Amino acid sequence: MIERRKFVRFDMIMNALCEIGLGIKRAYKIGNISKEGAMLLLDTPLNQGSELNLSVDVPGDNVPIFLSCSVAWQKVSMVEPKKKVYETGVKFTRIDSFDKGRFLEYIYSQWLKLLERT
Repeated sequence: MIERRKFVRFDMIMNALCEIGLGIKRAYKIGNISKEGAMLLLDTPLNQGSELNLSVDVPGDNVPIFLSCSVAWQKVSMVEPKKKVYETGVKFTRIDSFDKGRFLEYIYSQWLKLLERT
């Protein structure tokens, strides 16, 4: 399989509020984070190109990071009785430059801590 990613992915989990559609916000986890995107585990099927707004909690920071993204892909990850979980790859489409700096700084600091332990 050919690797098409442009940026390194960081295998970490962060909490986020996700707004899908008509202002309905729900708590989800994001992971597999890169400079341009992430993966969410959702309980809702979405079409490629669907727009989402995220409010991501940064541990140790009182102000969340706000960003907009679009669905790049989605697949059923696991099926529990009467419940499906969808792995959803999103591409960041809009993020304030200050928030982007805070976001990347946190991700890289966690990555460096992981490297120090190995």
